Amino acid sequence: MKIYKPLFSLVLILIQLILSVVRYFDLQNWRKENPELDALISLNITYTTLFIFVLIIGIYEIMTKPSWFKTAIRIFLVCIILGTTFSNFIPIEDFYFGVYNTAWFSAVVAFVLILVRIGKYGIEKWNN
Repeated sequence: MKIYKPLFSLVLILIQLILSVVRYFDLQNWRKENPELDALISLNITYTTLFIFVLIIGIYEIMTKPSWFKTAIRIFLVCIILGTTFSNFIPIEDFYFGVYNTAWFSAVVAFVLILVRIGKYGIEKWNN
């Protein structure tokens, strides 16, 4: 299996990791400031799974040969990161969760395609 130009995806994965860590520390500060509300409110924490989704899509992008499809995946990764980061400024109700669910579906598809590539590679090595 070959790896094709991984720098762009690695940068995007690191950016999403940094954003996820920042959101984690913001949540911890909020919990320290509002302990009485923390017990009452059930928070929907999505920054950890969003990082995993970006990681899976980024790994698939690294495994893809340079073509228009690789460019489309890169644009899609940037749209996921920017869409979730700046979703508060977009006047569409639940825009964040729309981008999140799209990333979720894309990560599942990318994971299946990664498994298919690994399976094809394993079968080729086994036959040789």
